[in-house]
Amino acid sequence: ALSEESLSTMAGGDRMVAERRAYEASRTVEEKAAFGRMLHHTMDLWYAHSAITVVLLTQLPDELPAGFDQSRTYDTRGWTTFERCSAELAKSYQLQVAKWKLVIDVADEGGCSQRRLPTTPARMAQLLAGCRFTNGADSATVLALYAQTATAVLGTVEKLSYQGLPLVRGDPWCSPSR
Repeated sequence: ALSEESLSTMAGGDRMVAERRAYEASRTVEEKAAFGRMLHHTMDLWYAHSAITVVLLTQLPDELPAGFDQSRTYDTRGWTTFERCSAELAKSYQLQVAKWKLVIDVADEGGCSQRRLPTTPARMAQLLAGCRFTNGADSATVLALYAQTATAVLGTVEKLSYQGLPLVRGDPWCSPSR
C-alpha cells in the first residue's frame, strides 16, 4: 500500500488520504481482523474456484447518486479487474460440464461473459497501472493477491483447453501478444 506521504503527492492525493483515514476509522478491530483473514486466506476462492458462480456487475445503474463519478466504470477499477481476471482463470465455460453459466455478465442480454485468455501476473500489472482504486493504495495488494491466485489455480495445470474460444488477431483480450 502506498504511504500517506506518497498518496498526498498524487493528483487528488489529499482527498485520498482523508478517505483512507475515514475508512480505517470506520471499522472496528474485529472487522479489520476479519477483513485481513478474508484478504489473505479466502479471497482467491471467491472468484477463481471452479465451482463458484461469479456475477459481474459491469453496467452502471440507470439512476446514480448525485455527484457519482460516472467515469469509474467496471473496466477502469482495480478490484473489479481482479474479480474478472480471477474468474476467467480456469472456470469451465462448457455448459455440458457445469450445467449452468459460471461467469455471468449482467450487462449481456444472454447473461454471458466474453471469455478471454487467462491474464498473467505481468499482464495484470499492466492492467492495474491503468486502473483506479478508491483510496489509491490497493494496487500492490491486488497485484500480489492476483499472482497468488493465478499460481494456485494454474500452477499445477498440465493442459488448458480453449476449444471454441474466438481468437482475434490483435485483440489483447483474445490473443496473446508476442
